[in-house]
Amino acid sequence: MPKRVRVRSGGEPWARYVARARRRLATGRPGEAAGEYRRACRVADRADADPAVRSALRQRLGLALLKAGRGDRALQALTEACDLLRDDEGDGRGDAGGAVARQYAATLDTLGLVQRDLGMLAAAEESHRDALERLRRAGATHEAARAAVNLAVAVKDQGRITEARGLLQDITPRLRRDGPPSLLGHALLTLGLVQELLNDLEAAERLAREAAEAYRAAHDRESEAAATHNVGRALDAQERYTEAMECFALSLEINQEIGAELGVSDDLGAMASLFQLAGRYDEARRMHERALEIQRRAGYRRAAVATLGDLGILARDAGDFAQARSHLQEALREAEAMGDPREVYETRVLLAEISMLEEDYAQARVAYVAAAEAVGDARRALLEESDAVEYFSESRLDALDMLVRLSLHLHDPTGALEWADAARGQELVRRLALASLPAPHGAPQEILAEEAEARRRLRDLEAALGGGGSADAALSAAHRETLRHLRRLEDRLGEQAPEYVAMRRGEHLGWAGIAALPVSAGRGRPHEEPDVTDLANPAPPGSGTSAGVVLAEYYVTDHETYVFGVTADAAEPHIVTVPVTRDEIRELAGAAHATLADERAGLGAHLADDRLVRLLAPVAGWAAPGDVVYLVPHDALHLLPLHAVPADGRPLIDRNPVALVPSASVLRYCQAKRRPRRDSVLVVADPPAEHPLAFAREQALAVAHEFGDRQMLTAASASRAALLAALAAPGPAPDVLHFATHGVFDPEEPMRSGIELADGRLTAEDILGLRLEVDLVTLAACQTGVSERRPGDELIGLTRALLYAGAPSALVALWRVDELSTSMLFARFYAELRAGVSKAAALRRAQLWLRDRTVADVLDHARDAHARLAGAPRAQAVLRLEEARLRRAAGDLAAAAGLYAELMTCPDLAEEQRGAAEVGMLRTRLTMDTGIEPDFSIPAFADPYHWAPFTLIGDWL
Repeated sequence: MPKRVRVRSGGEPWARYVARARRRLATGRPGEAAGEYRRACRVADRADADPAVRSALRQRLGLALLKAGRGDRALQALTEACDLLRDDEGDGRGDAGGAVARQYAATLDTLGLVQRDLGMLAAAEESHRDALERLRRAGATHEAARAAVNLAVAVKDQGRITEARGLLQDITPRLRRDGPPSLLGHALLTLGLVQELLNDLEAAERLAREAAEAYRAAHDRESEAAATHNVGRALDAQERYTEAMECFALSLEINQEIGAELGVSDDLGAMASLFQLAGRYDEARRMHERALEIQRRAGYRRAAVATLGDLGILARDAGDFAQARSHLQEALREAEAMGDPREVYETRVLLAEISMLEEDYAQARVAYVAAAEAVGDARRALLEESDAVEYFSESRLDALDMLVRLSLHLHDPTGALEWADAARGQELVRRLALASLPAPHGAPQEILAEEAEARRRLRDLEAALGGGGSADAALSAAHRETLRHLRRLEDRLGEQAPEYVAMRRGEHLGWAGIAALPVSAGRGRPHEEPDVTDLANPAPPGSGTSAGVVLAEYYVTDHETYVFGVTADAAEPHIVTVPVTRDEIRELAGAAHATLADERAGLGAHLADDRLVRLLAPVAGWAAPGDVVYLVPHDALHLLPLHAVPADGRPLIDRNPVALVPSASVLRYCQAKRRPRRDSVLVVADPPAEHPLAFAREQALAVAHEFGDRQMLTAASASRAALLAALAAPGPAPDVLHFATHGVFDPEEPMRSGIELADGRLTAEDILGLRLEVDLVTLAACQTGVSERRPGDELIGLTRALLYAGAPSALVALWRVDELSTSMLFARFYAELRAGVSKAAALRRAQLWLRDRTVADVLDHARDAHARLAGAPRAQAVLRLEEARLRRAAGDLAAAAGLYAELMTCPDLAEEQRGAAEVGMLRTRLTMDTGIEPDFSIPAFADPYHWAPFTLIGDWL
């Protein structure tokens, strides 16, 4: 609540009216109190009292009017209060001037609260910021903190959640230490609302309860009611409706007792919404109408928008579409006047739903497109990626989903694909637009240099705003001006480099851009790639005939999955509807990963499930054998190795090189960063660890040898510090960055996922701060390709960070990998890559080669590896354990038993590995008398567990 300015009430002629007003307020009669304050103002005016006194009386009048639900009159009273002091406030340094300055600032702050309630959000922000600056100059610490919290509220209500959170996180710790309870409550209450918007409902509930306790300690009943109401909001969002109703009823009781009309309207609206959910429509309607009456009388726009929306839903459900539209159009006008993108979005979606019910599909599409534009407005106000990802729940992205479905209903496959692509990874595209991009050819260098400097400044300003700098008016003004300057520069570049400007603005691709991807993706590829059996004599690039590039994009819904196909010669996208639901796909992914967690075999059976086969069947129809296939997964399909799913009777990778991308729009950025050179490598491998990787050093040596380049960071030198120094060193950056280390996926905090180095984990968050001018990053580590999927198909993890940092391609793993098969896979992959084939083809050939290796082949590799691992007894012991497993699988049981017997007590193995040797020995003994003849020609790595964990993300070439 605002801080009241003191009014001396001794023998002055207005004192008796002030005393009466206070009694009226104490007994819950704010309307009558306003009348008494109005009389006091008239008496003070006639007596030509000091302007500070007359202003203070008007501030009290404004607060009473606000509580009584007379917002417009409260605005008038507070504006007059400010005017009385504006010319008489002094410089804030002398005693008299300082007192007047503080009073003026406090009155401005109260004016901002009324402006906010009336939906005048920009004006409220200006009032609170002005008050904050004046109070800071006057050294009024607690009053300044109150103004800062009020500023955070105004900023939050305009959708600028990152700035609001930064302000509150800057203030709240100090208030917890030594702030007045009421002020602490105010900060906690507002921070809880921010957490609610970010969909952290448990935090929102906890903070609202803390705020209620603080207000109780301050004996501030009106604010206690507001905090109790917010506890109810958080419970309601968690579907704990009975508890929520109890909170709303308690808040209503307090507000009615003290005569807080606006609080009463909030409580009535919240309770009516719960009655609505329970099907008690008549009661809900009556309560909403009563709340709306209060809100309209008070000019309480924000609450009126929500109430009108609920009344619109009630009318819609009753079949009265005309009344529903009337309510919602009024709500939309108010929401647009306030400049609140969230309310605009939700209201437009409701209007679109009515058009759908009326079967006016053209109008529905117009409304959904407008709602989608409001989503863009809301997204631009969120400065930090984490805020944007948390803010956009599935319900806040309904418009995009409906545009896909509506386009399909209207037989518009082009529009359906455009919206399906726009619906995924919006924040990823926005962040890629801010990252480093190659300079466009032919654009004026002076404009490009000015643009780069403006972007650097914009990043600095946004970091400051997100850290609490929104309280600084100059900083906020500089941010707005820098944005405008950047847009002007982009406009100047638009004629010479339209594609560059579209990418810089994060514009999603339309059909023309998507259709061009297969053509541009294939540009520069070798026309005939070397045969895998003759790496010593590769065919020269440019000979032979060119294969095609096909893009297949999935869109999963609750009822079916749509598969869009884009080929170079198609006038519009192909589309196939597959009757496989979202729940089925999630079930399939869960079952596959459960198997992978327990054993090394059995994945193939999951991937051969008919539902997955049907999802891949259209791809085989669009892509000829040898064509490069870009897959754009959706939902839980990101968790499955789609390249290993049968298509046309065999795994897709058998017939086509495959690469994956989060969206077609992201692919454009990957292609723009394509680098033609693959001459050098930086290998980071085998850092000290509790469980060292046995084959990491061998893998590192093999990779470095393949490039004829010995730039390696191994053992203790495989550190974050050494890596950053190597990447920052003068001269050309390495073309390939290869990690052979432990990988960790953190499902609780995906941006803390990373790769373990000698001096700690290199996290996804760390990688965001790097600039990787490389062609490929390979993470030969466990689960490096696993991402946490958030609403809007935002994938949070290492892959996202690598694309941000500038890598056009990343090679990552979907599960915990086997060391030996991984080492062999990458030896082959780099041999193929150095022979001149594309990344996608090199991976395909390496995977097929590995899948076909027999036990005899792998034992031969092991014999050679022993020589390379001389001096590494632990690695040699682990290699012998693998040999024992392979010999047992081939039926060479006597040799397997001998190896297991030796390894069960081997001091070079970890306890877990010695336990594996004991289990292996037991299994071997159980089969020794079966008469099995050894067969070393059986495949050693036939299950996809071994050959399919790695996927290529980004540019295939």
